[in-house]
Amino acid sequence: MSQTVSEQHTRKTIRPRVEKSKAEEKKLDAKSNSDTLNEIAASGGNIQNKHFSRVLEERTFGKLNVLEIQLKGQRKKRSMKTLVYLPGNFSPDLPVVMVMHGVARDPWAYMESWIGLAERYGFILTIPEFSRADWPTTYAYNLGNVRTRGGKNRAVELWSFTALDNVFDAICERFALSANCFYLYGHSAGAQFVHRYMLHTGAPRVKRAVAANAGWYLLPSKSAVFPYGTSDLSIDQEAIEAALKTPLTILLGKNDNEPNSRDLRVTEEAMAQGPHRLARGLNFIEAAKLTAFDLDCAFRWHAEIVPEAGHNDRSIAPHACASFFGPPPRL
Repeated sequence: MSQTVSEQHTRKTIRPRVEKSKAEEKKLDAKSNSDTLNEIAASGGNIQNKHFSRVLEERTFGKLNVLEIQLKGQRKKRSMKTLVYLPGNFSPDLPVVMVMHGVARDPWAYMESWIGLAERYGFILTIPEFSRADWPTTYAYNLGNVRTRGGKNRAVELWSFTALDNVFDAICERFALSANCFYLYGHSAGAQFVHRYMLHTGAPRVKRAVAANAGWYLLPSKSAVFPYGTSDLSIDQEAIEAALKTPLTILLGKNDNEPNSRDLRVTEEAMAQGPHRLARGLNFIEAAKLTAFDLDCAFRWHAEIVPEAGHNDRSIAPHACASFFGPPPRL
């Protein structure tokens, strides 16, 4: 039987302002949203070209929340919009999957890809929005906000990596969850975030991670400087060893091999990692393996190539779930 969450745990839910004269329009929009979300969940998240409203009410199969979460330790008061989906079989002990969006900063598109998977596998789906207003650059979002473009190190509490930890703590409190760790996934720019998060933090709260189709990488190597290598970063050896011991799958679309692909970085340092995303992912794993050998530590990272997939989250997401939880349950 589906369970709902008590309102006593609720933080602030973002809702659009609706004029009284448009009350009927709001009612019709809510019905349309209900039909759309039910369609997506029933199809395993494979509905194309659907539009999401900003308001999503409780459904018979689960509940989608749009939350505003206050971030701790920021110099200026800052909050983060976060999408949280509770599946129909919700209970506080379900696993939590954190999904990092791509360079388009489009959490709703990732919700569309993942909501059916959350329902099928039975996990709590969380997608924070790193908006351009608050995290305007590549350095601010997917490179972790650990350093300015001018090379100045930022305080840990200002990192986008730390913001992710804030989000996890907030949803655990809001929904009274028992989880003390989470599964972490990112695609494209989100995959940049994921593997860098692991190397910078040691990933103590990550159960398993998947980084899919990153355009280029932070090599755990002293052969290059930030943002391509770690020679000028103050990451201690223990953090790198801890990251290498945490299971990470580098998922690569077999067809993501276009050297002229849009948004593919073509600097000299990036090109040294390979001509396209597929080659760079495979080279990254080999570089990480050499680092683990040099450090004489456990190595639980590996690469998987997804046949017929290109640079597309929708085709990769089911494989990420299989990496986290194994084959999907029978319907």
